[in-house]
Amino acid sequence: MKNKFLEKVAEQIEDERSRKLITAELESHLLDKIDYYVDIGYSKEEAEKRATEEMGNPDDTAVPLNALHNNNFRDLLSFICCGVIILMFFCTIWFRDAFIYSYDNQAYRHSIICDFVSLAFLITYVVMLILARKKHIKIIPLFVAISFILQFFSVIIYDYNEAALTSTAPPNMFYFYQPAMYALVKIVTEGFSAYSECIFIEVPAETDSFCFNVLPYILGLIFIIWSIILFIKILKLERVDNRKKYNIPIRLIEICASVFLSVNLIITVTATAYRTVNDFATGNSYSASREKMSEYVLNADLTRDKSEIIDKLTLEGYYADTEIPAEFYGKGGTISVGTGMDNNGRYTSIAYNLGDGLFITYDESVGAFINERDIYDKTPEILSDVDAIKKIDKGDDFESIKESGLLKWANGICKTYYRDKKKTVYEINFTIYFKGYDDTSDDGSNFFFKSLTIEDGKVTDYCD
Repeated sequence: MKNKFLEKVAEQIEDERSRKLITAELESHLLDKIDYYVDIGYSKEEAEKRATEEMGNPDDTAVPLNALHNNNFRDLLSFICCGVIILMFFCTIWFRDAFIYSYDNQAYRHSIICDFVSLAFLITYVVMLILARKKHIKIIPLFVAISFILQFFSVIIYDYNEAALTSTAPPNMFYFYQPAMYALVKIVTEGFSAYSECIFIEVPAETDSFCFNVLPYILGLIFIIWSIILFIKILKLERVDNRKKYNIPIRLIEICASVFLSVNLIITVTATAYRTVNDFATGNSYSASREKMSEYVLNADLTRDKSEIIDKLTLEGYYADTEIPAEFYGKGGTISVGTGMDNNGRYTSIAYNLGDGLFITYDESVGAFINERDIYDKTPEILSDVDAIKKIDKGDDFESIKESGLLKWANGICKTYYRDKKKTVYEINFTIYFKGYDDTSDDGSNFFFKSLTIEDGKVTDYCD
């Protein structure tokens, strides 16, 4: 027979065989009630209406019956989700230091990989909570709530001073989710263009940003509240208790979280794809950018005012730091412009640096950091160039050094123009690390360093 009560119950029974058995049994009960009301004088339509009302809320009937007849699937889904939650919790412990962008007035470098991973974690939590609501699995929100509560109470457990010294623990595990907000924070504060420019550039995050320092806590608390409310709702649902009052807050949180993360994901993916295609089309690789930035510093006209030099760098497409004046970033490092006075008089300087150690991650901030892409194999080409750099001596011609191509190994170039003396001085640093280098015990066999001072086109001093 066709009946709205039976149809709504049937919709919520997932197993097909169980659905047929349950609806058949309910239909039998419903027909008995209809026959009863017909026997005492009600019309068939009125009898069906009264019988259907007596059957109660179809949701209250369907949920426990579905749970009873669908345990195998629910147990497997619960096992998988809880396993994923536990794994993600331990990941926040193992890798969280690398995900901290801003803490205690210190900025750490941004990484697009961290942005995606952090965002993926939050999306996974949201998907599992929505799945738990639809499948009525209370253990999932319970595990999510426990996970976030443990992350929250890490504020109390860890000693910040000790953490800053040893890097054994970060300020708080909620900071793992700072990268997930980077795209929106950057766009809101600086615009989409600024975010697009710095996607693959390891620029520092803002040191005093409300979004980076407060939003992780708000987000964590939202997940705790959401999980607890959802757990209570499912628990009451299984007991056929009234739980309608929980529907509105749960759906509201679901919608807000889904919209926030969806918009964030779309922006991050779109901007990353655009920047990837653009960099590929223009040949803007790490090595190409490094070479271009070195050449720019070597050929910079420092006779101009500082403001003109800065404007030129901006036109070249380098990302300008919002907190450090005259600091610019590219894929291959940083360029900084400065003015001042020393024993040789007034000067204007421009410097290129690889950026190693300037803005690093939280876990790398306690010691020397070497980027993996700047650690080399001992190939004949590199060893030959290292040997050539070793042979550079006082009086050697700077033009010959440039023509030799050895400057591609320079990780720091500073060009200074003294206005009073109309003299230009170069400081060039070569620092090359080979695989196997250990800063605590290396005997020099896997590390090379040499610094040159150049005036009037000649090497005037060096240090190695």
